[in-house]
Amino acid sequence: MNQSVGEKIAVCLLTYNHVDVVESTIRSILNQTVTGYEVIVSDDCSTDGTWERIQILAAEDKRIRPIRTPHNMGMAGNANHAVAQTDRPYIALLHHDDIYHKDLLEKWASVLERNPDAAFVFNPYGVFESDFVYQESMPGECIDGKWLLNNHLFARWGCVVRGTAMIRRNAWVQVGGMREQFGLLADIDLWMRLAMRWPVGYVAEPIIAIRHQRPSYYPDIYKYGCWSWQRQRYLYEIHASNRLEYFDLNTITGRLSWWKFRSWLSLETAKWLTYAVLRKKRSMIESSRQSETIYDFWFLNLYRYVLRKVLRPRIGIEQK
Repeated sequence: MNQSVGEKIAVCLLTYNHVDVVESTIRSILNQTVTGYEVIVSDDCSTDGTWERIQILAAEDKRIRPIRTPHNMGMAGNANHAVAQTDRPYIALLHHDDIYHKDLLEKWASVLERNPDAAFVFNPYGVFESDFVYQESMPGECIDGKWLLNNHLFARWGCVVRGTAMIRRNAWVQVGGMREQFGLLADIDLWMRLAMRWPVGYVAEPIIAIRHQRPSYYPDIYKYGCWSWQRQRYLYEIHASNRLEYFDLNTITGRLSWWKFRSWLSLETAKWLTYAVLRKKRSMIESSRQSETIYDFWFLNLYRYVLRKVLRPRIGIEQK
């Protein structure tokens, strides 16, 4: 790939409180097969020495442009802040704890070059120091966005795109970037809104290795495997918002799809409430109102009320 394509790329690396791994992540970004790309490292007011480490690395390599958010903004706010610092047409949105293969930017940008209608490009994900790969079957290099929406993004609560991708700047601008009200899951909302409007690119190789590690002082909601009602509610609101835009509720098919979704949402919450009872998770029942949405069916509201008012006082010491 020639230098002119590299000059279209802005890497926006989002960092926060990960001083032990941020240097190896940055070095994997600097060791790419393309040239001419810019590297914006946007720190979200870290307190553990991450920002200081970034400044040291920037002094050693002038390709790094370190910036800092005016206050702690969370992942979505940091992403919007970082992207606003560049006008390059390809935005590589990366995170502070992954390791990136040296041909990541080349392969991502090649897909966007060959498929000018694709809004973003993603890939399977390997696990650092492991042979495991998070991978789903995709139909090819350029995927119909609505196919991805219906078969993957709308079809499950998890997300096949794990937060890192190369996004066409024009598409980012047209949908308004990340919606910060969805917190750490705002990227899922972004993929849905992009896929609703445009095709999506895909590289069928695990060119990113994720690291399943978080410092002990990291916010619980960001830790791998840490479940919370707040996280569930983000997912519910993201799905509901995008389905309301996607479905035509003036048609029978649209109304049935919407009611099917509301049933799915209510059953998902009921499942977790039942889990809390069976596992004697008293605090999970006490905090269950955090999961309430305007889309809940009446039976779920009744079930939640009964658990809090009747069963909760009978549950003993919470199990670990």
